[in-house]
Amino acid sequence: MSNGPFFYGTENAEEEFVIEDKARREMLSWLLPAPWELLDDKIATDPGTDALSRILEARGLDTLEKRNAFFNLSIDDLPDPFLFIDMGRACDVIEHTLEKQSPRLLIFGDYDADGLTSTALLSRYFEERGFKPALLIPDRFDDGYGLSMSLVDEIALHRPDLVITVDTGTASPDSIAELTARGIGVIVTDHHQATGPVDREMAPVINPALEDDSFPFAHLSGSGVALMLTLALDKRRGVVSSVRESLIVLSAIGTVADVMPLTGSNRAIVREGLRVFSTSAPEGLKAVYRQSDADKGTAVRARDVAFSIAPRLNAAGRMSDVRLALDLLLEDDPARATHLAEGLDVLNSERRLVEQDVFEDALRSVLAKHGDEPLYIAIAQGETWHPGVLGIVSSRLVDRLRVPAITLIKENGMYTGSARSFGGINLIEAIASAGHLLERFGGHKGAAGLTLRAENIESFCEEMESYLEAIPERERVIPFQADAMLEGNELSEELLDRFEILEPSGNGFERPVLWIPNLVIEMLSCVGNGRHLKIKLRTSDRTMRLVDAILFHRGADEEFYSVGDIVDVLATPEFNTWRGRRQLQLRVKDIRPSEQEKLNEQAVSALQSWNGVARGESPSMSSKYPSPAMSQALFVSLWQLMEELSGSGKFPVRFMPVRLAWVLSHRYNVEAGGLEILLALAVFSQAGLGEFIAEEDGSFSFRILDFEGQRPALSEAPLWAKLIAQGVLVI
Repeated sequence: MSNGPFFYGTENAEEEFVIEDKARREMLSWLLPAPWELLDDKIATDPGTDALSRILEARGLDTLEKRNAFFNLSIDDLPDPFLFIDMGRACDVIEHTLEKQSPRLLIFGDYDADGLTSTALLSRYFEERGFKPALLIPDRFDDGYGLSMSLVDEIALHRPDLVITVDTGTASPDSIAELTARGIGVIVTDHHQATGPVDREMAPVINPALEDDSFPFAHLSGSGVALMLTLALDKRRGVVSSVRESLIVLSAIGTVADVMPLTGSNRAIVREGLRVFSTSAPEGLKAVYRQSDADKGTAVRARDVAFSIAPRLNAAGRMSDVRLALDLLLEDDPARATHLAEGLDVLNSERRLVEQDVFEDALRSVLAKHGDEPLYIAIAQGETWHPGVLGIVSSRLVDRLRVPAITLIKENGMYTGSARSFGGINLIEAIASAGHLLERFGGHKGAAGLTLRAENIESFCEEMESYLEAIPERERVIPFQADAMLEGNELSEELLDRFEILEPSGNGFERPVLWIPNLVIEMLSCVGNGRHLKIKLRTSDRTMRLVDAILFHRGADEEFYSVGDIVDVLATPEFNTWRGRRQLQLRVKDIRPSEQEKLNEQAVSALQSWNGVARGESPSMSSKYPSPAMSQALFVSLWQLMEELSGSGKFPVRFMPVRLAWVLSHRYNVEAGGLEILLALAVFSQAGLGEFIAEEDGSFSFRILDFEGQRPALSEAPLWAKLIAQGVLVI
């Protein structure tokens, strides 16, 4: 051990600074936060307008005409369904088929919630017209996705005159060709991207996502396309189906479940479907809603569909009992519907348990493989995992680790799995870069599926990691976005009531996220077995309002905050209803020390002045940053912390100076600001103990250097002597 002043009194410091692996990973993540940004800086902070107006303007609804067009959109404003290139021909084929004696129709759908609601929608429509179609949903595990060739024989057993696909079919030209060769007519209704040429001559294709289609809204769900087909058939016949409202409800559920943007035609469908849900929804859907925690006697919301109804419908396909969900969507008897909903609820509970087990196992495997190494993509591999939850597990890995994730299972010498992206990373391009190692793959920018041989798994992982590591940092980071800045005195139940105009909210038109500054922590505690963080916050204005806040899946953040801290939050205000009593609370998306970025910029600016001091110049400290005050304890504590965080020098530590100072003061009772942290690390660097680098994004990194023999003393750093001479450091 060196005799330098740095090491005086550190004999027992090792015991105090031991950080467990999980806590170290949490701290490393906390030290390098995602940035915050406002949708429109000028509008979002304008004190001359109220919060709702600022939100609407920031979202582009800046004129009365635009607002009226957006908020008054109704089902009557849907585009003419005959704007689809093949809609006229599809209607001709259907009506010609129905004119036959005892016509046989078969609806072929997908096994997810969108496919199931699409199937039920067309089934109900044709039954109202007096025709009962056969229904076929592929099994996720036995049949795989889509209209595969293996299902052609099964379809043929039904001897249909016409097959109508819903939410699938665009990518199955070979199967369609085989069906038509057997004399079976086919109509494709779908909303997925084409993976190859589309032969419209072989079969009418109703798909708004195709480049050659003229329908003006490209983002319909599968159930939205199915609804447009029924509207076209009714228009051709000059009638309105007696079950139209029920069909709109089914389409609304499928649209939200498939996370389609709630704009344009989708907004019209979802808005109307939710409006008439209580009176016109199939009994099965009503029973599912009653069975869920969402039913509190209030009108069903889009988020109730997304988080309560859709997961239950999807559970059937995930757990290999898809017929249960389809039977429920077709059920009109309340008692029978309740029984089916109870069965679906049990299935969903099983799905949750399976999902949690697989997620925990997958997370352990990723962390065990990478240890403290920088993580660019999480690839989890298992052999006994349930294949129905791979996509959800990948999504949860993304949320937890903030990198793209792939979850794979091995069976019969093959790995099959689901991938989810993070940030601005184009996932399908990343996977395509290793396409020569795959048997098949497909998807889009945000999600994909893939299959590869077991002997290629290591090479695949290496190529994916290399590809992701080469992607610029800015493409990997998603800024947290806020609609508007909101002062504490603007937060009220009245404002939240006014936010009702923004419903339905969801993908493409989220609930408002507000940047609320200068809140004082009055209480904090972990709930949900430590998974979530509950906080009481007090506004710093003269109202001094106390408000509850919840941070889901952020229980680890309890380590970084204390009562009395002043923080900013990005949060969505909502009503928490309990036993008929509603109370305003904040659903917090992110939390951080107040004025974090401002203090960080000031610390970096002040460091430049002290770099000049180290070169012999006179200090020119700005009044924006107080004169630093440093103790030997700061150097001791900071060094031990950096050793722990870096795995004893194995990896660099990336951080924001103000956050590193916050950790020292909160966890180790060492008072320091961002400038003191930067000065101390600069001393370490000058002494030859580490490499100190300013990154392009305003953060810093510090790498402990290897050295042989006696450890250098801090007194060897020119800045050390200058700090003492200026009275900043007292030893």
